[in-house]
Amino acid sequence: MGFTRIHHVGMVTGDLEKACSILCDGFGLAVDEHRSPYPEGRLGYDGTTVLEFPIGEMYYEVAKPKDATTSTGEFLANTNGRGGIYYISLASDDLTNDVQGLVQRGIKIVEPWDGKSAVFLDPATCLGLGLQITPEENYYVHPYYKGNGSLTGMAHIGIAARDAEEIGHFLGQVIGLEEDRSSERGREIPRSDTPRPADDPVHLLEFPIGGTVIEISIPTTSDSGTARLVAQRATLGATYHHTCPFAPDVHRFTDEAVAAGIQQIGTIPTREESTRVVAWFHPRTCLGMLLEVWNRP
Repeated sequence: MGFTRIHHVGMVTGDLEKACSILCDGFGLAVDEHRSPYPEGRLGYDGTTVLEFPIGEMYYEVAKPKDATTSTGEFLANTNGRGGIYYISLASDDLTNDVQGLVQRGIKIVEPWDGKSAVFLDPATCLGLGLQITPEENYYVHPYYKGNGSLTGMAHIGIAARDAEEIGHFLGQVIGLEEDRSSERGREIPRSDTPRPADDPVHLLEFPIGGTVIEISIPTTSDSGTARLVAQRATLGATYHHTCPFAPDVHRFTDEAVAAGIQQIGTIPTREESTRVVAWFHPRTCLGMLLEVWNRP
């Protein structure tokens, strides 16, 4: 396999101006106007209008559907207009062989392919996940478009799944990523008569790719937030859960995000209480995407 990194996170929204406000004013990012001039954007897949917001070695691609009859329009309608993560794109430095290999292992592509351009995979053959394979272009954003420095990269992309073996086989044997078994945790299922941890009880798996990680959360109880998400949206096996950017100073990010109208979930310790900090932000103010921000090395 020639997958080198996550090329971008594809999101869908009904309002690009609002998206720009959230990602620039709230997240501290900037529009890459070299590739997607603001406000007109560029023509994207499915007839969408697209803006790109670089973060580390990848970018958030925010797409506005052209009308309600397209697949992106239907996705937007199914999220009650909130939008969210539609797909992730994997960069390949051996595109033809990688796509052919996926097809040989039972993955279908969405539409006729010219053998050299980016191609979407059929979610029905990818446990319900939207995935794109795109040629590695070795493009890195100009410093001018990196924003204010609050976020410097992507720690991980979170996926919620119903079964560890199923998602492990898909990412490991089908996609060809290697699990970091040293990072596996939470396999033990809490008994009903034992205290449960404060956060979601999940079995976590990690699959590094490039400078980031695909983090898998498998609920170990039936009544957690992750369990409810899996029951509702992972009917084929998996669904996107969150993205986790890296912030050298989570307190600075949180202060700027909240001031810009981003809704924080819970609280974070003070600078004096802890050097490792994780903050969460509500999907309703983050383009339909649950956001986790941390400074863990």
